[in-house]
Amino acid sequence: MDEQDVLRHLLEVEASAAALVRDAQAEADRRLTENEKICRTAYEERYGQEAAALNARFEEQVARSRADYDAQLDTYRQRLNAIPVDTGSFCRLLDRFLGEVQ
Repeated sequence: MDEQDVLRHLLEVEASAAALVRDAQAEADRRLTENEKICRTAYEERYGQEAAALNARFEEQVARSRADYDAQLDTYRQRLNAIPVDTGSFCRLLDRFLGEVQ
C-alpha cells in the first residue's frame, strides 16, 4: 500500500466512525425521547391520581366543616330562642333612654 491508499483508508475509517457516531447519537436521542414520553405519561397518571385523591379529601373536609358549622349555628340559634324575651322591660328601658335624649 502506498501513502495515498493509507490516507484514503484512514479517511474511509474516519467517515465510517463519523457515521457510527451520528447513528449512535440518533439512537440515543430516540431512546431519550421515548423514555421521556414514558416517564411523562407515568408522571401525569400519578399526578392525576394524587390530585384526584387530594381533591376528594378536600371536598370531604369542606363538607364536614360545613356540617359542623351548620350544627354549631343551629345550636346557637336554639340557645338564643330559648332565652325568654321580656318585651315589657325592653319597652320601659327604651322609654327611659329616649326620655333622656330629648
